[in-house]
Amino acid sequence: MAKAQTRGRRGLNRDDLLDEAFAFAAAEGEAGFSLRKLAVRLGVDPMTLLHHFGSREGLLRAIADHSLNTVTLPEPSADWKADLRAVAAAYRDLARRHPRLFALHFRYHATGPRDHVASEVVHRALRRSGLPDAVAAAQGLAFFAFVLGFALAESEGLLQPLNKAEEIELKALDATDFAATRAFISAFKALDASAAFEVAINAYIDGLALRCPAAGITGYRAAKK
Repeated sequence: MAKAQTRGRRGLNRDDLLDEAFAFAAAEGEAGFSLRKLAVRLGVDPMTLLHHFGSREGLLRAIADHSLNTVTLPEPSADWKADLRAVAAAYRDLARRHPRLFALHFRYHATGPRDHVASEVVHRALRRSGLPDAVAAAQGLAFFAFVLGFALAESEGLLQPLNKAEEIELKALDATDFAATRAFISAFKALDASAAFEVAINAYIDGLALRCPAAGITGYRAAKK
């Protein structure tokens, strides 16, 4: 069914406004974004934006959801582990494509329709794993907290290989008190963000699998003993 479109001033409909708002916010980031600036850019009255989105926060939420149109979200499959990996990869891709907007995804339980599509894949995967619904719901939130946190950390530069100044700083640490940190210097210098992501998501999913009924654990009861 075709989506209903309400016409705004100068022939712009809600979808047109959202496309322009997304492009503007992606370029400027939240700090440089305002309804007034966007209205000037579009040649409309700020009230036109408020009419369609309710508030600046409502528009930012819509922008965050709109950004998910730029990545491929998976369809649910029979392999719950593969589904979790695919959703994680999609959000990592999103952070790499739109680093100035990605932090918006931490602000809302869901950003809108596209986010619900991704969440449904995760929720089905977790139910398919055999976890009780209460545990699966909590793990769904934990999954997104982990994935979003990793993706944001990468987009902010945390997973870049160690630079020369950082290497010198670590080598200056006391060899006895910081023996483990100094031992990791070579690994930090050769750090590969994609490899780190694979290790991290596999560790999360493998650990989750150990808590599933198929592994002989009902809920978290056995894990707490």
